[in-house]
Amino acid sequence: MNGRPLATRRAWLGALACAAWAGSDALAADAAGRVLRMIVPQAPGGAADFMARLLANELARTLERPVIVDSRPGGGTVIGTQAVALAPPDGNTFGMVFSPHAINQGMRRKTPYDALADFEPICLGGYSIVVLVAAPDFAASSVDALLRAMRRADPPLQYASLGIGSVSHLAGELLAVEAGVALQHVPYNGSTGIYRALIGGDLPLAFVTLESALPHLRAGRVRALAITSARRAAGFAQIPTIAESLPGFELDGFYGFVAPARTPAAFVDRLAAEIMSALQTPSLRNVLLQSGLVVSVAGPAAFAQFLRRQIEKYALLARRTGITLD
Repeated sequence: MNGRPLATRRAWLGALACAAWAGSDALAADAAGRVLRMIVPQAPGGAADFMARLLANELARTLERPVIVDSRPGGGTVIGTQAVALAPPDGNTFGMVFSPHAINQGMRRKTPYDALADFEPICLGGYSIVVLVAAPDFAASSVDALLRAMRRADPPLQYASLGIGSVSHLAGELLAVEAGVALQHVPYNGSTGIYRALIGGDLPLAFVTLESALPHLRAGRVRALAITSARRAAGFAQIPTIAESLPGFELDGFYGFVAPARTPAAFVDRLAAEIMSALQTPSLRNVLLQSGLVVSVAGPAAFAQFLRRQIEKYALLARRTGITLD
């Protein structure tokens, strides 16, 4: 693997930053009702922000109205998602949602909104690739060997995640349940500390996003054992799936788009069509894939069904593991 995708990403971001600066006066002068706000419940600088700004640029062109990205991180995506739920349903606000949208509903006793009733589903965008990585000197080089090592380990092997309740945490818990083994969870606040611990020999394993792992994989600082998706990912087919050794295992990170409940159906349908069209353009699809984001779109009705299944899946995992996030 080489560094060209990262260079491409930097070029895209630089171009968008220049465009945003040049267009700031026009945005301010435009009527408030014409500005379309996309709320992103994660901090700027990551893969979600990168995708949101690429998409906002494309939507501004096709919808012929300014589209701004409003980052609202915090609370396991609750803060930003609540801002979407509370926004007027006037066709001027929509938001991105991620796996925590379903996780919070399925694994918390209380949330400040209902993940289904308080939103109009716009569309599914696709999936983020979650990868199980190992320290460079870890003895197991495959999932089969890892499962054997897990069953022999005393005390249990440790694995790092991107925080309690994250997809990376729950991937480890699902692996333990499905394989019938014990694992010790070590949560981290961000990936920097995880890679430092893996490279330094303080931890053997971690579930992380492929986007964050790619520079370390390319440099040989960590090794990819498997991804958590049911099938191998296009563009990264050399990385096997956990399901190839543990049939039925699947836990995907997802991303999609919602509007406040009671947003007019005409706006939802138009925006769904434009988002799905933009994400499926070869240039955008390929740039996102190199950041570990798979495009796999579905419209409003299918996305509503998908969200229900995801919530049910995490509620079942909560019952199987005893994990709650309150």
